[in-house]
Amino acid sequence: MSILTRIKDLVSANVNSMLDRAEDPEKMANEYLRQLTNELYEVRTGVATAMADETRLEQRRISAFAEAEQWTARAEAALRAGDEELARAALARKVQSQKLAEQFLTQEQAQEEQVNAMQDALVQLETRIAEVKAKKELIIAKKNRAQTQEALQRTAQSMSRVGTMDKLSQLEERVDDQLAKADAMAKLEQGSLEARFEDLSKQTEVDSELEELKRKLGM
Repeated sequence: MSILTRIKDLVSANVNSMLDRAEDPEKMANEYLRQLTNELYEVRTGVATAMADETRLEQRRISAFAEAEQWTARAEAALRAGDEELARAALARKVQSQKLAEQFLTQEQAQEEQVNAMQDALVQLETRIAEVKAKKELIIAKKNRAQTQEALQRTAQSMSRVGTMDKLSQLEERVDDQLAKADAMAKLEQGSLEARFEDLSKQTEVDSELEELKRKLGM
């Protein structure tokens, strides 16, 4: 499989669908980026090589055409000198150089098409890499937001449980207060009753003393 075919397959992939189906979209994006980055290096190397080959073909074409012109000039010089045979030989070399130059031109044009195709592939790769990186950042942002939301929900649930416990504590305190008040009232009532009986006992003693005193006085 040629590098251009591999790039076409990679770039034609539906990124959104691929990532949406993935169990771990972030991991899938990293793997896809790794493949694209590897191909990017090869494409850049290929573009540089293809451009260098195109330059060499151009130089050879120019050199072959220049050589053809030189042989044409030599043929003219031979004819002016009256040496037709030498002029014929020079023209044969001129035709040979011209054909070679035309072949170099054909190869140069084909190489130019190859360079253009490689450069297009390079642009597509760079565009796709930027697209996948942006998609990856979006995935990470969504993941972080989901984690934050989960943390907030856990906190809210925890706070809700704390609130329930607070209410139970308040209710328990109110019950304790009521029990303490009831106990205090019971003790208060018991104290009042004992005090009344004690007063009654004291009053009885006083009455006895009073009667005893009256008898002594003959009253």
